[in-house]
Amino acid sequence: MRSNTLSQCVCILCFLAMLTGSAFAGTSFPCLSAVSSSSGSFLVLSDIQVKKLQGGSVKVEQVKLQVFQRETFATEKQRVNANAMFWGFPRWNVVLDSVPMNNEPECTAELISDDGEFLVLLHIGPVFSADAAVMQIYRWDQQPDPKDGRTGDRGVLIKNIRLKEVWSPIEIANITGWWTFESPEWFDGVKFEFSADNRQLTLKSRSGRSVRIKLEDGSVS
Repeated sequence: MRSNTLSQCVCILCFLAMLTGSAFAGTSFPCLSAVSSSSGSFLVLSDIQVKKLQGGSVKVEQVKLQVFQRETFATEKQRVNANAMFWGFPRWNVVLDSVPMNNEPECTAELISDDGEFLVLLHIGPVFSADAAVMQIYRWDQQPDPKDGRTGDRGVLIKNIRLKEVWSPIEIANITGWWTFESPEWFDGVKFEFSADNRQLTLKSRSGRSVRIKLEDGSVS
């Protein structure tokens, strides 16, 4: 399929910057319902489950993040001749029964590695402490289920990354004070980029400072 098909099909659902292989953050971050990996091989959909309350208001009870892999057909005879992209059943998922980083649950923001193995959640909203968790790393648990032998379909938490692990004291002081809706997010101006082998995530600040996170164990350098 042509490369422009990816942009046409995914841009309705996804944050377009994710399709370039990196993301440049700004202020007033939008709520996202889906995001793709850099090549579009994997897609993450956010399924928000709500409960209706008296007075017409609703309460978010659970957010389920489902990771889909783009479908590739084995033979030309199986291929559907259409200018479209196809996705199979979810390969794995992460269920958030409570908001892990004090986000509004309907506004989760994710990054997915291009091999579909690592999912990184970004904190949205105010950060008032250097000890606050601003990132969470999940990994696809592919251990086969002994009951049926199928590959596992759940994500396991690798590590919470705290603000002080990725930002310098000066940078922390600039973003942990007073916060309003117009205040920049903690990742304002940051470029996120997965390594070629999808085992490392690099954060590059506006000043050019780089922080590397080893996704397999969450170690920071």
